Amino acid sequence: MLLFVSICAILGVLLMILPWTPKWTDNYILISYPALRDFLENGFVRGMCTGLGAIDVWIGFSEATHYQEKEYRP
Repeated sequence: MLLFVSICAILGVLLMILPWTPKWTDNYILISYPALRDFLENGFVRGMCTGLGAIDVWIGFSEATHYQEKEYRP
């Protein structure tokens, strides 16, 4: 459970912060694809990625707070 929450939190924070940094569009992969670069520079796409990151963080912490050990009964 700790691993799941950690992965959700890290990926969520990355998705919330990364679209608003220059690394999002100024990288060597997107130089050869100008149409994709223009698409990723769109504010709606950046906001959508930020929203997905926030949902990912929320899911991780929600799972952590609602976690219950199931009792094994043979």
